[in-house]
Amino acid sequence: MATALGSPFAHATSRAGGSIAEPPSDALINLDAITVSSTRTAWRAFDVPGMTSVVDSRALDLLQPQSMDDILRALPNVELFGGPRRTAEVPRIRGRNSENVLILIDGMRQNYGGGHRGRYFIEPDLLRSVEIVRGPNSALYGSGAQGGILSMETKDASDLLLPGRQYGARLKTGYTSANDESFAGAAAYGASGPVEWLASVTARDGGDIRLGTGEDLPFSGSELRAAMFKATWRPSPGQSLSLVHDTAREENVQPTNPQGSSLSSIVNRKTKVEGSRARYVLHPGQSDWVDLEAVLYRVKTGNRDLGVSASLVDRDERRSVQTTGFNLINRSRLETPFLGKHRLAYGVDVFGDENVARRFDTGVGLPIQTSPEGEVDYEAVFIQDEIVLPGAVTLIPGLRYDKFKSKAVTEAFSSSDDDLSLKLGVIWRPHSEFFVFGLYSEGFLTPDVAQIFRTGQHFRIGSRQQDFVPSLGLKPETSHNYEGGFGFERKLASGARLQTKLSVFLQDSHDTISREVIILPVPAELAAVGITQYEHSRAANLEGAEFKGSELEFGYTTETWFINGGASTLSSRIDGTGKRVSTTPADKFSVQGGKRFAAARLTLGGSALLVGNRRSKVEEPQYQTHGYADFGFFAVWQPISGYPEATVNLTASNLFDKAYARDDVGLFATGRSVQATLTVRF
Repeated sequence: MATALGSPFAHATSRAGGSIAEPPSDALINLDAITVSSTRTAWRAFDVPGMTSVVDSRALDLLQPQSMDDILRALPNVELFGGPRRTAEVPRIRGRNSENVLILIDGMRQNYGGGHRGRYFIEPDLLRSVEIVRGPNSALYGSGAQGGILSMETKDASDLLLPGRQYGARLKTGYTSANDESFAGAAAYGASGPVEWLASVTARDGGDIRLGTGEDLPFSGSELRAAMFKATWRPSPGQSLSLVHDTAREENVQPTNPQGSSLSSIVNRKTKVEGSRARYVLHPGQSDWVDLEAVLYRVKTGNRDLGVSASLVDRDERRSVQTTGFNLINRSRLETPFLGKHRLAYGVDVFGDENVARRFDTGVGLPIQTSPEGEVDYEAVFIQDEIVLPGAVTLIPGLRYDKFKSKAVTEAFSSSDDDLSLKLGVIWRPHSEFFVFGLYSEGFLTPDVAQIFRTGQHFRIGSRQQDFVPSLGLKPETSHNYEGGFGFERKLASGARLQTKLSVFLQDSHDTISREVIILPVPAELAAVGITQYEHSRAANLEGAEFKGSELEFGYTTETWFINGGASTLSSRIDGTGKRVSTTPADKFSVQGGKRFAAARLTLGGSALLVGNRRSKVEEPQYQTHGYADFGFFAVWQPISGYPEATVNLTASNLFDKAYARDDVGLFATGRSVQATLTVRF
């Protein structure tokens, strides 16, 4: 085990700079796994000041996920809300809604945001690891990381190659019972000399999802096609150039609001995501000054809705967000006689979003008033230091300056502002098996183009009409996070290992961005058509809110069996009113365990997820869901030893087929589901 925080300096370099040795683990949460998202330098997840969970490749192979919900739902204070439709999933971390969660795929920001739609679209089989960083981290990432960070990394050739081989191929097929989904995938890859490459294609075809009530969720089937190509060239030791291009296309016949239960407006929704990235890494020899990484990327996510319902027969609506970014980071190490050892990470971060929303009902693309087109540009510089001091103390101060500007295509007015974000982490390790930590971190969220410039009619229901109005004076939302906790780990003579980590936190949010509805006198022209209640809806800054809670992660593993899990609780209060925030999650406890049978090449195990009710957590009755228990089972068997390698996975969730809702009382979760997959590697 690493000691103190000589440990970050002793760790291997990050993926950007080289390989990292990770201890084998079948655990869902691998506390020994390496995280880069927390500090932009390589740390064990267990050691960072704060709470970071890493679901690594072995855990993903165990889970065989259909969606991100399968991966994240058991993690402390992490929820995927929006219902069981895959394209409706939105993440919440520590009670902060989706827009307060920064989403990264291979380091590329996923800034797409559409009303009642998901924010990311990816084939789960392409994932190598998933990291969750809880709490604000704007000192490293800027806007959007108040709740935390959801960072996903895709597979490389080295993740798939059999030992001792330079080339290989993988074939995979599977079936899931809850939605009759079939899966097929193929990949080819190689690593020879200075070149490493991977090409992968996958396909999923599923029908309507069977709920715990025994009923099917109408219009919940989907077709997903995904492809990815990666290539890395290493012209010399310590230098590499990587190119990645991936695409995912999902088609669904679903409600315009897939997160709701209304079936009055059905569309054929086609979603397409394309991402391209070039990454250059330079780390010459044993240089203490140069460990440089430069990334240029572009991500474009778009929906096209074609009307299916009679009321939408002419609908042809297209929305997209394109994010183009460049970031440069260098890591340097130095040692001074009086100020200890330092590891600096510093750089620049530049990115911009371009939002497009048009209707082609008449054959001519017309702007959509309720989704204004516009651009948002960000420029930032940041620096972080990791300082190892005498007395087994490590300090991690960080500072970032952001400048940003928003402009709508149809408006002469633009909105601009800047922000300075701070963070300070401290770790004290009085014993090799025990450490305590403290963390102060800041976050901010800039208003998006729609919140600032949105206009047009929101709805007309009977005699009530609501219109959107702009909010040109909207300010960024800010937050301050105070956190402390401890970690304990012990390695026994038998080879068994015990780990546990606890954190308690308080987050204060100010100028919280929310929606304000104002009832106004009915204009004469609306009264003439029967409107008796007229409203304006606009984005507004509230006084703020407070979120406080605690999180626990634990694990115990031996050569033959393992058990791990987590627990969390959180409460909230809106400043001024004392009311509770509607996104506050229920208390949660999860545990997973299994046994390895080495001679039979078999692993068997199970899981339990126990979730409390939300009656004491939120105000609105529609969100006061009941508690529930979800039990699962998994088995992994390798019937073929040697070449080729074959693996059979069997997983089951909601074993007792319980009917429960997670966010909205009327929106039930998936019922019992059994999944089987066969993977063959050559």
